[in-house]
Amino acid sequence: MVGETLKNVKSAVRALQLLELFDRVQMPLTLREIVQLTGIPQSSAAVLLNTLVNLSYIAHDRRAHEYVPTAQVAHLGKWIGDDGVASDPFVVRAVAGLNQATGETAVAAVRRGTYARYVLVKQEKRPTVVPTLAGVLRPICTSGTGLALLSKLDETELKKVVHQAQRDRRGLVKKASLKQVRQQIEHLLQYGFVASRSGVFEGTGMVAAALPTPINGDFVALAVGGPLSRLDAKMSTIVQHLRQSVGTFD
Repeated sequence: MVGETLKNVKSAVRALQLLELFDRVQMPLTLREIVQLTGIPQSSAAVLLNTLVNLSYIAHDRRAHEYVPTAQVAHLGKWIGDDGVASDPFVVRAVAGLNQATGETAVAAVRRGTYARYVLVKQEKRPTVVPTLAGVLRPICTSGTGLALLSKLDETELKKVVHQAQRDRRGLVKKASLKQVRQQIEHLLQYGFVASRSGVFEGTGMVAAALPTPINGDFVALAVGGPLSRLDAKMSTIVQHLRQSVGTFD
């Protein structure tokens, strides 16, 4: 009985240790990196991560073999404080409206270093094509939301972030040069939206645009994503509603 109690206490300590690690590094980590940074035995870390994934506290990117906390972790302390973006009534309304108007997954995202973090997700009850949950991170240079958020940076900061992302090379399906990023941003500035194609997951994409002004200090990107075949079939409708949603924030 005592041995079982101590085992449960050790598991609880390790779960908190793991969440504190993610809070410290603020990026996805592989099992090997988690073991190296925490000292938790690999077998124990694997079991712990699997449990937290099943409980939806951790998202697992099987392609990149990386783990990252979901927004469900943040929601545990939501009553204590919130950044205000996910609960902003205009953002909530915009995301819900995009989802309803397009029939595709709609998200709101903010920049966190060299990643775009989804803070709000609204999607139809369809079979999951890719793990799209509030809290997941997407590469800043190849994701639709990331490119939209990069459009709000000045040239100096843009170079800094893109070069850092190139050095990290985490979670990237394809390379993205500064020139390519600039071209995408120029398209957004000219047409009011940017579209990523297989920039994170093969066969999927996202159409995105950034809100004109920050919300509680964060620039926010609104986006609609899904399989490229469906996005292409309704691109004009998606772009129309995305422009309208962004325009309500002017």
